[in-house]
Amino acid sequence: MLQKMLRSPFIPLLGYLLIIGFFLISLLVSQNHQSLVWLSLLTLTAFSLIWVSLISWNNRKHPENKLNAWSLIPPEFREMDEGQQWITFKACRNVYIFYSFALPLIAGLCFAFSDIKFMPLLLIGALGTGQYIVYWMTIKKLNRL
Repeated sequence: MLQKMLRSPFIPLLGYLLIIGFFLISLLVSQNHQSLVWLSLLTLTAFSLIWVSLISWNNRKHPENKLNAWSLIPPEFREMDEGQQWITFKACRNVYIFYSFALPLIAGLCFAFSDIKFMPLLLIGALGTGQYIVYWMTIKKLNRL
């Protein structure tokens, strides 16, 4: 169960959303509400520590199937055999196709709403969230086949 949870694309998505949320809150709050920024930073730090602790615990429990918290390769890539490599290839291909449509749209929205200072950050957050959703939906669909 822990291995499946740590390899889920939702954990990095949650971390990504926490980072975007932290930046948005720090942009939007006034000097009077700095406690909200510190609370966001504390939540992000706690999430990171829990993530690293769970990976460390998993690696002690399953030394034959270790995860690296600091690797550049996302933990949701399970390339144990050719079948998993093919599924990862198809999911990454779908994310690439998603970006080919989403990036021009996001760029246009950034120009259209350039007077709103947090809009680029919000759109980058939507772009990253869309990436994780496309990846997860493809993995889920292909694992059923």
